[in-house]
Order: sequence, then C-alpha cells, then structure tokens
Amino acid sequence: MKRAFDPEAIKAQIESLTVERERIDRGIRGLQAVLRNLEGVGELQQELGVQPKDSDVSLLDAVKAACMEMVDGITRQSVIQSIERAHPFLKPNPSSVSAALINLSRGAQPMLYVGQEGSGRRPAIYSSEGETIRKLTSDEIEGLMDPTARRGTGGWQSLWSVLLKSLNKSSGTIRLTPALRARIWHYYHAYGVGGWQNKVKRVFRRHLPHLFA
Repeated sequence: MKRAFDPEAIKAQIESLTVERERIDRGIRGLQAVLRNLEGVGELQQELGVQPKDSDVSLLDAVKAACMEMVDGITRQSVIQSIERAHPFLKPNPSSVSAALINLSRGAQPMLYVGQEGSGRRPAIYSSEGETIRKLTSDEIEGLMDPTARRGTGGWQSLWSVLLKSLNKSSGTIRLTPALRARIWHYYHAYGVGGWQNKVKRVFRRHLPHLFA
C-alpha cells in the first residue's frame, strides 16, 4: 500500500526547522548582548541624569548583532546598512567596520569565517557559520543533478560543478563550506535575474533562505 506521506520529506523539514531555530537563537543571543550593553549604559546614565543615545552603543556589538542576523553574505556594506537601520545615529565608519570584521575572523575560535577574500572591487564576504552539512530531498537532488544548469562555461557553471562534487549521493547530503555559500550568495545577487537563480533556489531555498533575501 502506498504511503500517504513521505517520511524523508518530513525528516528534511524537521532538520530545516532545527537549522532555522539555531540561526534564530544565534541572532537572539547577539541582540541580547547588545541589549545588555544598552541596559548597563542606561542604568549608569540614569544615575547621572543623562538620556541614552544610539551613539552610546558599541560599534563592535552593533557589528556582531548584524553579522549574527545575516549568517552568510556578510560584507562591509551590508553590515553598515544593517547598523544604520538599527542605530540611525551611530554613523559607522567604513574603515572601522572593515577592521571589526577582520578582527572577528581571527583567532583560534573566530566568530566569523572568510568566505571570499576581498580584492580590488571584489568585497570580502564573511559567514557566522563554518562548514555545514544539509540533507537534501529527492526533488532538491534532482534539481542539483539537472544537466541544463551546467551548460556553457563560466563562473556559475564552475560553481555548480563544485556543488555536485560536494554531494554525497548515497546519503543525500551536501557539504557546504563558507566559501561555497559565499559564492552562491555572490552569483545570485551580483548578476541579475536568470534561469540559474531559479535553479539554485530550488535546491537551497529551504536550507539557506537568507542567501536569497
């Protein structure tokens, strides 16, 4: 008797929701750190009779909160835009934001991982997650295996070939490094709308919705 539901699809949905919950939890922790700073400053200012201002928010904490919210596709410009929305009077200096991002990607336990090195007009791209493994559904695997996605030559076709090599066909899982996620984000946002954007969304929209926002 044919099953009325697909257990693998349900398992995949559970995994996707778990990943999303972890991302939300990280974002909450980042915002809580900013809130603790604000509350600490606020208490001191109340004692001194001073009204709190956005300028009293630490730039580093504002950068951290922005990075935790974005997860992937983190660039200097996107962080500046996020801070300007959250703290209109902070006015982040581009050089200071760049320095903060570089510092957060250093050390034995960095908060950020470099997905793409900056060079010339090409921006540095960071991620707040390291290497991840995603379980794909049969439809997502079919989309990844679609031969039309590799027609022609160029950066997109090269990226798709690397994604195929990262797929474990026996387990249906794909290993995604910060560099691979940075390339997906870069190609999706840098080269306009095309058929390949729809193809990559078919494969990764459930797992990495933030890449296509």
